[in-house]
Amino acid sequence: MSDKKVKASKQEMTEVLNCHRVPTKLYVNIQNHMNARMNNVEPNRLYTLKQMCGKEFWKGMNSWQQRKAGRAFAHMVAVGIFTFDFIQYKKSPTKRYRLK
Repeated sequence: MSDKKVKASKQEMTEVLNCHRVPTKLYVNIQNHMNARMNNVEPNRLYTLKQMCGKEFWKGMNSWQQRKAGRAFAHMVAVGIFTFDFIQYKKSPTKRYRLK
């Protein structure tokens, strides 16, 4: 059995939308980071999570973490932790958000 599988199974996870699970540490990290960045978000503008997080923060994560961060943030919006609307933009699979 590989060490990666053992570590992943012992990691605390949080269930988000559509029965997906993200590491709780990542979930809390995204929540704290976005709380600190909310003063940079303007009403009536469309944003991706990558834009709201900032280049430095986003590039510090690998693609798996970025996908999990997106799921975590979408969950936070759905349950009302952050007051954004989901916006479908030009049939893009990337979620866009607009501050309510």
